[in-house]
Amino acid sequence: MTGVPVLPVLVITAFAIVVTILRLFFVRDSAVDRLINRALGLAGAGMLIALATTWSAVPVVVGHLGAITGFFTASAIYGAARMFDAGSGQGAYRRQRRYDLVALCGSASTVLVNLAVVLHLIPVELSSRWHSICSATSGLPLAVSGFLLMRASLREVRSADTPMVERVAYGALICVGVFWSCYSVALVVLYGMGVRPDDPGKGLALAGFTSLAVITTLLAIPLARMAAVGLGWDRDSRDCRRLRPLWSALTAAVPHVALTPDDTPREPAERRYRMAIEIRDALLHLRRQADGDHDDDIGRRALVILGGAQLGLPARSSADSHDVELRHLLALADRWPEAELAYIATDRSGLSAVPGNR
Repeated sequence: MTGVPVLPVLVITAFAIVVTILRLFFVRDSAVDRLINRALGLAGAGMLIALATTWSAVPVVVGHLGAITGFFTASAIYGAARMFDAGSGQGAYRRQRRYDLVALCGSASTVLVNLAVVLHLIPVELSSRWHSICSATSGLPLAVSGFLLMRASLREVRSADTPMVERVAYGALICVGVFWSCYSVALVVLYGMGVRPDDPGKGLALAGFTSLAVITTLLAIPLARMAAVGLGWDRDSRDCRRLRPLWSALTAAVPHVALTPDDTPREPAERRYRMAIEIRDALLHLRRQADGDHDDDIGRRALVILGGAQLGLPARSSADSHDVELRHLLALADRWPEAELAYIATDRSGLSAVPGNR
């Protein structure tokens, strides 16, 4: 912590703690999410302890507390990285218990060493050396975790099914994984050169805090996505708003295509999919009756407006994928209000031309 600006560290620590608290409430469904939350919370606590070490009257005791936190942080990070790389949680609980047991043994040994110092059984210098060894060795699981994170992220980046936005996020994870591995190896090398791992210098310390800020930002993405969905700012919600005028008009013209309504809360993607199905069925019904007579004015009106809205749109094939069909429906929905206004204007001009309506 020597020479590290306190304000950026406090900001990053507060950011990590806030994200952890929010994730504990909103992102906790899977085992890997719960492990990530635990690791992030412990990392934030470790940063607070690192700051407290600078100001504490008994830095050795606080330092050993930081070592204990470091053991369990490494355990959670390694478990989450293993699960992320494996792609499934099968056997994860059993493995994590083993990792936690190793962390518990390391913590117990740290407590015993600290107790021996208090009882004057061993010199303080030996305790400090033990603390340095703990700091260096707890970085080894972090190095392996970085490799696993990098390998899993590379696999996702190479996948053709991964969207571009997610590729950027995985690219950032690759950078974090590379840094973790290099940082941990550097701590071990520096320890061999006589540099304390808990105080590797301003450059490495700032790099470590920066990596925590990056990983915390990435872990906040699900929270940002949930907030966007709640506010209706996500793409699926925007698509629903674009489709609604078309959907309302067509389901009013062909009411029997509307699926049975229910009060079950639905995700925006589900609502969009349901609206697309109902719009498609209504369009099929109207096109079948395009050459016949409609029994109601609403159906005739919808068919005329539909013809105007489709002018200039490329023809669709029944073999088109759902994504292609959705893009077509969105384009049709964008043209619908203008076509409806044109129909209303034409209808009014036709009425005004009839004798007796002037």
